Amino acid sequence: MLVEETMARASQLAVALLFVAPTVFAGNATFTPLWNPTGECNTEANTGEWLRPNLGTAKDIIPLKTRIYATKDAVTDGVAMKIVYEKGSTGVLAFEKGKLDPNAAGFTLYAKASAPLKFRICTNVGQETKPVEIGTEWKKYDFPFKDIGFNNDWWQILFQVMGPIEQRTWLILDRIGVEGPAFDANPKIEPTTGPDETLSSKDMLYGADTLAKTLERLKAKKPFKIFALGDSITAGAQTMRGTWAVKVEDGVPFRYFGTMARIWEEEFGYKGITAVACGHGGWTTRKLMDEALQKEVLDPATADDLVILQSGGNDIAYGGSSPERWKADMKQLIAKVKTKTDQILVVDTTVTATGPIIKLADGLSKALQEICADEKVAGADLTKLMTYRGPKFACALLANDYHPDFMGHIVIGEMIAPILTGKHRTYPE
Repeated sequence: MLVEETMARASQLAVALLFVAPTVFAGNATFTPLWNPTGECNTEANTGEWLRPNLGTAKDIIPLKTRIYATKDAVTDGVAMKIVYEKGSTGVLAFEKGKLDPNAAGFTLYAKASAPLKFRICTNVGQETKPVEIGTEWKKYDFPFKDIGFNNDWWQILFQVMGPIEQRTWLILDRIGVEGPAFDANPKIEPTTGPDETLSSKDMLYGADTLAKTLERLKAKKPFKIFALGDSITAGAQTMRGTWAVKVEDGVPFRYFGTMARIWEEEFGYKGITAVACGHGGWTTRKLMDEALQKEVLDPATADDLVILQSGGNDIAYGGSSPERWKADMKQLIAKVKTKTDQILVVDTTVTATGPIIKLADGLSKALQEICADEKVAGADLTKLMTYRGPKFACALLANDYHPDFMGHIVIGEMIAPILTGKHRTYPE
């Protein structure tokens, strides 16, 4: 999704990335958040985005052992990054960096954890660097470049909890960046705390009764296919970020619709649901309808199959569309799908902290509900999941603007699957 927009923004910002403008001055110290190489996000404005967990190899991913969400328990701007590690987690978060000022003092962050843990910054897990001990209260931690051997040849920065991780442990990170030419021993912070507002899956899922045929097939343990037609979210763009051992094309089981298939098989006790990816980066609803629907969905599908229709972001971000226009196009798409199957689930789009989609998020959610009521189809309000707490909490599931990584996809799938299991979940857990 949004390929053209991302490339345009990258081109505009490339020059500024050599030495990003500082954001906070304090005496002889300047704090600058970490930016990704294209300049589309940073660790302060896009909490959690781009700083993604390494989930290991494909056989390690399930059950999910690392989860990230945005929390009010913070020291700056009322939001920070909370990581929950389960037993067996790699403990590694990866951030592919832009250029950093080599004359800066080093990396800096605030942190606290559920229990004391050892933590380090490095560029590969085989590197020998001395860890720090993070305690249960907020504290500032500095990592001098000279002590960890940093230079701009590092292509990524790893934030590692030293394992093995033997029990559920959480870690909160905030004000992640660099300081220089010296560290600030006592920067101005404004601590805030929760509780964090949660969203139940039952409040983002609509029209479950329209999937009665699919539910009956599940109860009867009969095979069927899930055809997921959508943009680059469905295509799995950026899913591998942080989890470099798993290729995008091998990650269908970990995309949102593959996760739904797995959960339904586990719940109903059989194997036989085939997830089929029909995703196209940058495509609008109308283009999906005109150029992919017949060959990729209608020709191979049967009346027993479930079709997911996921779109909206490209329509609005650079297609010049509106929620009302998206609704009209989606209704046309639904009508065509109904010539083959009436088992249809409509999914809207992810968002990021800024841009046209976040401004129209409420309109997209409203349009989705109207589509479900008018067309008698099911719906999953992904836009609501991303935005129910506001823009600054919207990025924790994302690898880059708009695109979830494997972890983000799995969480999204977990929140949609209850439409047929009836076992609702909350986010964040």
